[in-house]
Amino acid sequence: MPEQNVRALATAIRKARVEAGYTQEAFAARIDLDRSYYGSIERGERNIGVEALATIATGLGTTAWQLLRKAGI
Repeated sequence: MPEQNVRALATAIRKARVEAGYTQEAFAARIDLDRSYYGSIERGERNIGVEALATIATGLGTTAWQLLRKAGI
C-alpha cells in the first residue's frame, strides 16, 4: 500500500506540472531542485518528505493538501 501512495502522489504531481505548462527541467529549476532528483519524484522512486512536497506544491501554485487529495491519499 505505501508504494501505491508514492506512485499516486507522483502521478498527481506530474499531472499538475504538465497542466501548469512546465517541462520537468524548467519546473525543477523554478523550485531549485536538481532535475534528476525531481524526475525520480515524478517516477515514484522517492518517498518525499513534507518539505519537498510543500516546495513542489508552492511552485505549482497549490497546496500539499490539494496534491494529496488529487492522489487519493
